[in-house]
Amino acid sequence: MHKKLQQILKELTEISGIRFALYESPEEYVEGTLTENALSEKQLEELFSGAEREPAVEGYVAFPVRAAEERLLLIAEGNAPAVLVPGRMAASELQLFFDAIKKDTDKNAFAAVLLTGDIPASELYKQAGRLKLKDVPRVLYLFELAQPLEDTSALRMLTSLFADGRQDLLFLEDEKHLVLIKAYEKGVNAERAEKDVLSAMDTMLSELMIKTRVGYSTPKETLAELTDAKREAALALRIAGIFQEQREVVAYSKLGIARLIYELPKDLCEMFLQEVFGEKLPDQDIDEEMQVTIRLFFENNLNISETARQLYLHRNTLVYRLERFEKLVGLDIRRFDDAMTFQIAMMVLAHYRQM
Repeated sequence: MHKKLQQILKELTEISGIRFALYESPEEYVEGTLTENALSEKQLEELFSGAEREPAVEGYVAFPVRAAEERLLLIAEGNAPAVLVPGRMAASELQLFFDAIKKDTDKNAFAAVLLTGDIPASELYKQAGRLKLKDVPRVLYLFELAQPLEDTSALRMLTSLFADGRQDLLFLEDEKHLVLIKAYEKGVNAERAEKDVLSAMDTMLSELMIKTRVGYSTPKETLAELTDAKREAALALRIAGIFQEQREVVAYSKLGIARLIYELPKDLCEMFLQEVFGEKLPDQDIDEEMQVTIRLFFENNLNISETARQLYLHRNTLVYRLERFEKLVGLDIRRFDDAMTFQIAMMVLAHYRQM
């Protein structure tokens, strides 16, 4: 939001030749072409405590602007009457900007309730109509933040960056989960959705220093389907957390076999694990060195030479390590069938541990 305010105030200064500063309180400078220390603390106190509609001090006139429930002051450099007309026009322009943000807030509040499923079908499109929300293709992105997002100005900034279309929605579900519902043209594909989410993650890291993981849904054509979209995005994050801890971006449409394993009941998991490993589960006996070896071996499609090169090992040393692993778990992962069995079994075991 600050970038947009900066742009508006810069344009107003270029048009009128008058410098402006926007304050939330005498202590809180928001943005402006007039520098933060241009007014003294005493002058700011007088302007904020003034009973007039447009309070003034020597060299400055203030014009009130409302943002949600807050009263802000737009301070123009100069004396009345010279600055009254351009100052009122500037305040009016800012008021339109804050009113548009309030409308976005109303839309986002509607979306938050919509995803709970608490709006009856008969009411859904009545409320959506009042907010000018239509049925268009949308993808729901669920951001899981590494640290809480408590600053409302940060949320406004994210809204201006990511939810810049009239049919886009963005709200904070709780302090560590951000929901973005992005509208697209018909025919949106997974590549476009992933490109957008990677860009959003880079922006959040560079602008707010917040790392995040994201799960996102398949495209939904109607507002009524967005509850399913939320379930898909949340499930994508949950499943990735169990089976694919390294992944930062997870598409529901690309969960593959992980989604099938997630649906397995506990007794079936126990039966399968006993069939593969017997009475003793292997995860307790696999040390960190062996885990890294196996992961790289799988990433390199069971290629011994390439895995040995990446581990800075002699080929024979890696072969010896894999033979030792075979004795430990009873599977020779150099063979495709055993490698596939072990990979699936470890995913089943991760799911079993979660249950």
